[in-house]
Amino acid sequence: MWLFTKRGFFSAVQNCDDSKLIHVRARFKGDLERLCEAYRLEPSVASVPGADYPYRMDFPRETWASIVKSEAEEIDYPNFKNAVHEGTDRDAAYMSVWFELKKRQN
Repeated sequence: MWLFTKRGFFSAVQNCDDSKLIHVRARFKGDLERLCEAYRLEPSVASVPGADYPYRMDFPRETWASIVKSEAEEIDYPNFKNAVHEGTDRDAAYMSVWFELKKRQN
């Protein structure tokens, strides 16, 4: 699952060793830290330099489901692109994803 939120971009997959855990990966350490801060969780972000997603953290499956539900319930914007627009490299990356998918829509 890819999840784009105002707090960041996350790639979530089942933990290979424990199906009760969701392995959440990020390109920016701050994304996971912001997420943990918002949900009052102690961040235990692992760094894997050179990996596709260099920052990773495991969440109990129920915790991750609760976070995703809360993120959906907190939507307070009529346009996601405008809500995350900061004029940063991240903004440019989000817009690139949006543009590439738009080019390929039917």
